[in-house]
This record gives sequence, structure tokens and C-alpha cells, in this order.
Amino acid sequence: MLKSDALKYLYLLQNLVVRDIKVRYKRSVLGFIWVMLNPLLIMFILNLVFSELFKGASKNYTAYLITGIVFWNFYSQSTSVAVSSFVSNANLIKKIYLPKSIFPMSVVLSAGINLLFSLIPLIIILLLTKTDISPYFYMLPIVILLSLIFAYGVSLCIATFMVFFHDIKQIYEVLVFALMYMTPIFYPIDIVPQRYRFIIDANPLTYFIELFRSTIYAETVFSYERLSLLFLISLTSYVIGNLIYTKFKDRLVYEL
Repeated sequence: MLKSDALKYLYLLQNLVVRDIKVRYKRSVLGFIWVMLNPLLIMFILNLVFSELFKGASKNYTAYLITGIVFWNFYSQSTSVAVSSFVSNANLIKKIYLPKSIFPMSVVLSAGINLLFSLIPLIIILLLTKTDISPYFYMLPIVILLSLIFAYGVSLCIATFMVFFHDIKQIYEVLVFALMYMTPIFYPIDIVPQRYRFIIDANPLTYFIELFRSTIYAETVFSYERLSLLFLISLTSYVIGNLIYTKFKDRLVYEL
């Protein structure tokens, strides 16, 4: 019985992930190709604007930039969509008994699939710029897994709060915009004045992006201590998200 339930929800999860991907690129001429074109176009624009400004602070600014963009796209897209995952699936949640947490999970997993496809143009750019691939490239799946867990924990929190306070969506959009500038995506950390470094250091996304970069190209330093920190951050995010969801999950149906 337990086995059949697990298989049933796994099949449902697979269908929700496919649905999320189809909905995101519905009526798009290029469709799924945008997954690979998006980071390239953003990189091209930001490279034109900031390459001269930051070229002395990073040996390979192009590699630095595109790795930051690819990871940021994953986090911002997954959580920004997941915030409405309970509300947007209200009809289904009210009619059928199923684990409600499967909805934000499907959003994060679909964003994870997009992340994997985004690695294709990323690797192509590294090869074209003759950038050495990191010897720790084999650790990339672990970093991605921890990133999925972290994003899922955040998504559980904000999706649950969104049911009770619909303003959470607008508040989170502003927060994501602020986080973009608090995260070293297009600027090197070294240029941040020391008195403001605590803002960057307090941002968990800083550590995810740094370790993501260090598993992609060789000019950055991989650290097992940093990997341990990421594990703790991801675990904390998951535990907090699960506690909040568990506390309110029985009330969600009545509030939707």
C-alpha cells in the first residue's frame, strides 16, 4: 500500500513537473530553447555594460558572469513561481487528497531541469573563451542537489504564507530584486567596501554561487568547508520550511 502510494505521487510529481515546463514556454516561438538563450542574452548585455568596469577584478569576467546568471536564474525563477503554487492549484487541492507540498516541489524540480539545460551554453562559453574546467566538476551534482533542497525549503515557507497573506507575492518580488544586488552575480566580491561586506556575507546565495562557480571553472577555489556550510544552510532551509508547512498544512484547504 505504501509502495503504491509512493509510486502514485511520484507519477503525479512527474506530470506536474512536465506541466510546469509546458506552461512556462506555452505560446513561445522558441519554446524550450529559451532556457539556453536566456542566460546568453543576459550575459551579452551585462558583459557590454560591466566588462570594462570589472575586468581587472576578475581574470575571466565572462565565465564569472555567466555562472552567476545561470545560478541566479534557477533560484529566482523557482522561488518566484513557487510562491503561488498553493494558490494557483487551489481547485485541485480542494478536490483531491494529496500531499500539498508536491506543488512547490514540482516547481523547484522543473527549475532544476532548466538549470541542467542552461549548463549547455555555459560550457560552450567556457570552451570558446578557452577557460579551464574545474577539476572539481564532479562535485557539481552535489552543489545542485543542495541548491534544490535550499530552494524547496524557501518555497515551502513563502508558498504557505502566501495562502494567508497574498501580499507575500509582491513583497517577495521586491526581496528578490534586492537580493540580486546583494549577491555577487555580475560584480566581484572584492570590490565591495569592507563596511558593507557583512551584507554579502549574510546572504546564503553568496555561498551557493561561489561554490557553483568553483565546480565549473578552474580560476575559482573549491572548498570542502564551504560545501559543509552549504549542507547546513540547505538543511536549515528545509527544516524551517517543513516546520512552517506542517504547522499550517491542515488550514490551507480552508484558507484557499
